[in-house]
Amino acid sequence: MDAIYNAFGVTTAPKRVVVFGIDGSGKTSVLERIKDAYTDVTGLRPEQIIPTVGMNIAKVPYGRLPYACTFWDLGGAIALRGIWNNYFKDADAAAYVVDAASEESLEEAMVELERALNNAAFPRTIPIVILANKNDLSGPEGVEMVRAASRDVFASARAAPNARVFPTDARTGVGIKPAIEWLIGELVPANASLFTLL
Repeated sequence: MDAIYNAFGVTTAPKRVVVFGIDGSGKTSVLERIKDAYTDVTGLRPEQIIPTVGMNIAKVPYGRLPYACTFWDLGGAIALRGIWNNYFKDADAAAYVVDAASEESLEEAMVELERALNNAAFPRTIPIVILANKNDLSGPEGVEMVRAASRDVFASARAAPNARVFPTDARTGVGIKPAIEWLIGELVPANASLFTLL
């Protein structure tokens, strides 16, 4: 069956998704809610999560999403941001997590997003979802603040990615599934529609 899919440009090879953002934005909480939503593994509860040193991984099997996916949660501390580009070059998609409840960290988050988009290792054509996280604390104003700031970054970046902003609350998981399903859905080639019905 894989040969048939590959003949039409559709692959069932696992997709690699980088989950990144500055420290304190909620990346690991997002990863743990992805585990809850798409795997048989129960993710850590918010009170069990500690800052990431290096990276965390979640693997979602084929069938739960259109592709098997490996999500790499990259540490966001200043000292760890230098390793991000090692993961960009192999990424099929990206999720950038922003603390929508913190105006103070928004500028730093957008500087790092722009730096990533301008990095030669960052693929120009991959879809990117911006998770306006902590929506429970920020409300619609925080999401709109992230949306406006992201638009400014995309306008000045070397590549104009296929991007969308989603409000999320990674403590409870609200908004995670629509965001991830949009992101992974963007990886499905247009000519695959006939085969997704099989």
